[in-house]
Amino acid sequence: MSQYGGFGGFGGFGGFGGFGGFGGFGGFGGGTNFTGLGGFLGSEDPGGYDPMTTHGLQTTAEGLRHLTEGGTTPTDKEMGFSDPNNLNGLATWVRGSLYVSEFLAGIGSDAMVGTGGAPDRVTLSFDGTTCLTLDRPANDLLRSQCRLVSDYATLRAERSAEITSQLGFPTPYFAMILGLHSAQNKKTFELITATQVAAAHTAMIVKNHLAIRRPDQLDARLMPMIPTPGHGSFPSAHATEAYAVLTVLEALITAWDSLSDQGQRLSALRGLAERIAVNRTVAGVHYPIDSWAGAALGRIVGQVVLNRAGAGTPIEDLAYVAGDHDFFDEDQRDRTIAATKGLSTTGTTVTLDSKPTFSWLWSGATTEAQKA
Repeated sequence: MSQYGGFGGFGGFGGFGGFGGFGGFGGFGGGTNFTGLGGFLGSEDPGGYDPMTTHGLQTTAEGLRHLTEGGTTPTDKEMGFSDPNNLNGLATWVRGSLYVSEFLAGIGSDAMVGTGGAPDRVTLSFDGTTCLTLDRPANDLLRSQCRLVSDYATLRAERSAEITSQLGFPTPYFAMILGLHSAQNKKTFELITATQVAAAHTAMIVKNHLAIRRPDQLDARLMPMIPTPGHGSFPSAHATEAYAVLTVLEALITAWDSLSDQGQRLSALRGLAERIAVNRTVAGVHYPIDSWAGAALGRIVGQVVLNRAGAGTPIEDLAYVAGDHDFFDEDQRDRTIAATKGLSTTGTTVTLDSKPTFSWLWSGATTEAQKA
């Protein structure tokens, strides 16, 4: 998952450091902290002054206080109670905490031990309704998938810059395709980071239950080019994050309705999500089936974010039973092909209640329409 530097990306908006780095809405790369706020950690938190400035402010205040005597009494005006209008005055990292709280409040998971030859299974629910079911892949399947991981290693030299720069949240890659700018698209970047943080948290919940070992822990020939992450392989959190952001941006671009080349940009975004997922297999830390499961989970997370923002359509329940397949974006988008490769839907749908902070953020992002 974003090498868990990636609950990452806001960087310079203070850096929501921990899973990430908002980097100023600039850095988007990803730190390696682990607070669960990602790029939101510390973003817009002024911290403290240096000792000289602190002492100077103290002596200046003492020297000027007599000029403020006899003035008006402090105001008795209060800010609105539980008023979304207050959100704009909060530091970004504070809003980040609210996004996490709103998203996780309705989430639930259930782990079921298989009996009579049935596989172990995990279900993920929101507001009490199951939205995703994942069966635990058997060890023989994982060993067979190692041959695909080995084949992808031939791309390492070509993709090394992408792989290493995507250890954290790969926000600059999404920004490149949409022409986003930190001065013009602050809320859009904040929406991307909120989605990434939500996806990363969700992936960890599912990974913890399924407890799948990484490819290099099964096959000595693989030798990954980056550190093996300290959490389970299935599903891929990078794929979860990429497809969650893709799902949200698809809806946002449609809401903007301002890009004359919208179709091409959507195609590029879909290709990017696939490439981010596959790069983790190239690096040697994920099986292709991890991307299948991660993409399905990411689509669910993205739809939940949109529902919480009051902009979503009904969420369709998905189930994935892994087979020995490679991962291609077009396959998981085509329902007929996807069904032959283990990804199916029951047809059950759920619409979730909107939440005030996500709704405020979505409203702001929709006003930042790019034009082309």
